[in-house]
Amino acid sequence: MRWQPDASVTAPHRIGKYLIEAELGRGGMAVVYRALDPEIGRQVALKVLSKAEFTSSGGGSRLLERFRREARAAGRLLHPNIVGIYEYGEDEVHAYIAMELVEGLSLRDHLLAGWRPDLRTLPEALEDLLGALDYSHARGVIHRDIKPGNILISQMGVAKITDFGIARIELSHLTKVGEILGTPFYMSPEQFNGQPTDERSDVYSAAVIVYEVLVGKRPFEGRIAHLLKQILENAPPAPSSINPELPAQIDAIMAKALAKRPEDRFQSAHELLDALHQVMPRKPERRALARVPAEQAPPLTPSGARLAGNVGALRRAIGLNAGLNAGTEARAGAGAGEAPAAAVPKRRLPAVLCVDDEERVLNALKFVLKDAYDVETAANGAQALERLKGRRFQVLVSDQRMPGMLGVDLLREARAIAPATVRILLTGYSDLAAMVGSVNDSEVFRFISKPWQQEDLLATIAEAVSVAIALEASPPPAAAAGGASDLAVVVLEDEAMARAERQIAGDSCQVLHAPSLDHALAALAKHEVAVLIADLESRNVEHTALFKALKAEHPQTLVIVTTAASDSEVIINLINEARIFRFINKPVNLTVLHRHVVAALQRYQAFRQSPALLGTQAARHAAAAPENEAARSMLARLKALGGRFAAALKG
Repeated sequence: MRWQPDASVTAPHRIGKYLIEAELGRGGMAVVYRALDPEIGRQVALKVLSKAEFTSSGGGSRLLERFRREARAAGRLLHPNIVGIYEYGEDEVHAYIAMELVEGLSLRDHLLAGWRPDLRTLPEALEDLLGALDYSHARGVIHRDIKPGNILISQMGVAKITDFGIARIELSHLTKVGEILGTPFYMSPEQFNGQPTDERSDVYSAAVIVYEVLVGKRPFEGRIAHLLKQILENAPPAPSSINPELPAQIDAIMAKALAKRPEDRFQSAHELLDALHQVMPRKPERRALARVPAEQAPPLTPSGARLAGNVGALRRAIGLNAGLNAGTEARAGAGAGEAPAAAVPKRRLPAVLCVDDEERVLNALKFVLKDAYDVETAANGAQALERLKGRRFQVLVSDQRMPGMLGVDLLREARAIAPATVRILLTGYSDLAAMVGSVNDSEVFRFISKPWQQEDLLATIAEAVSVAIALEASPPPAAAAGGASDLAVVVLEDEAMARAERQIAGDSCQVLHAPSLDHALAALAKHEVAVLIADLESRNVEHTALFKALKAEHPQTLVIVTTAASDSEVIINLINEARIFRFINKPVNLTVLHRHVVAALQRYQAFRQSPALLGTQAARHAAAAPENEAARSMLARLKALGGRFAAALKG
């Protein structure tokens, strides 16, 4: 029978800022809930641990601090095949982690239901797994509990590793008496022996999964005593002797990947993936796993509970329901007999258009992005606009300095043709007027400087794609009921500007003057503040700290900055990391100011109607800890104040 939560245990209504909607599963010491972040309308998977359990396990404060460190380390991993961590938090009773919610079943569920891949090419789930491990290991983060139950397969056909850096603490320190530590079938010999582990232990566990997917059974089976002897002493059976469909060369690869001594194995996940590609090429068009019908799903257990969510709207938005590939076999689970072949949804990669007049730059971009995206290129603005008219792109990456049409001009015209395409400006020189113009007229999402850092480039593109999918899934904004009269515009310090804007705005909105930062923060708590207007050169406020903290805690509030600054790097930093809505050069033209205020009020109303649009306000490195005391203090004050946006969403 399917595992059910204990009906006698009442789920909390709220943990931190998250509203609890349902229980998804339980582990040894953790409960995972489906929860809602009311401030931005995002559903999350909330992994919750009781602080009392840390204490009862011994070394409570030390273990809790280690749990915090691991959560932060995992939170720095930005990869399409790793379940993202949004936030770590604590209250008096709980420590919790808000994670990406993934709809779908685990790889374990698929295997138990009888899924078998087409072996003419390397199964994409294995590519995703090894690619994610290579990424995490390069950043010093080791999982130590790689198993099919910790690999989620989304309905978009993407494999995502969950519990990165966290599972090992729960397993090694927080499991209850009598439970086996780890998952024996996938544990490396050094884990059984209690020896130090490193990335090669993850490679071993991943190799067990590779073997199981390719062969149809694990390399070592049996009860714990017999299993232990096999893992420590026996060589795995040759895969091709069990499954003749496999090339004979796979036997040597698996023997090396499952070597008893770490130094005899592949030294990285990338090495193992390269070896597999030598004998099993990558699929020319990747396809998703067959979705297991609910009635065929295996029982849930406390140690194998899975996360699930609702991204059906996103799948529909990018056309994943179009077209099904037939002919992939899927057999039923053990003892269930043969099941009909399951249709496999075709997987479509997000489309990215790169524009640059230098062929070498286009080739470099295409090479970096080709594995994860459907990349097209254009050598100038005119070509790019024609391509935008012909198909839907999630992201547009444009160079700034190009003959015929500058990047800011292209992005402005692209915004009119394809408003849901997320726009990124690639630039190798500093032109403040162009930077400001790209924000005010083209609403550029991010700047990427030449020469780029590959990790930053990939993270920025991945974030832009997520925003584009959210935009596509959002309904078009309806007409704002009652106008913007219930919204507040706060002008920080400049009383004359507040008075002038109040006269121009009339009854369309409240215009409040905040003579100090304390007054501005009080307004954020008391009023529904849609717009904050601030002078960047004021010496009374640490603006960078304020703007970054504001976007972290109140992403719906649009910031308009007046400035005489000539430092383009400062402006780029504020755009990327604080999502400034508009810049106005001094001396301020009041007509221009009011036009930007009206645009900001309209955008705020759109956020109220479609909270998914708040993704456009995501600030780069928002998950990272503030870098100085001023920023930390500002963030703490904003957290304490709260606000009215969540209540407005409910209304």
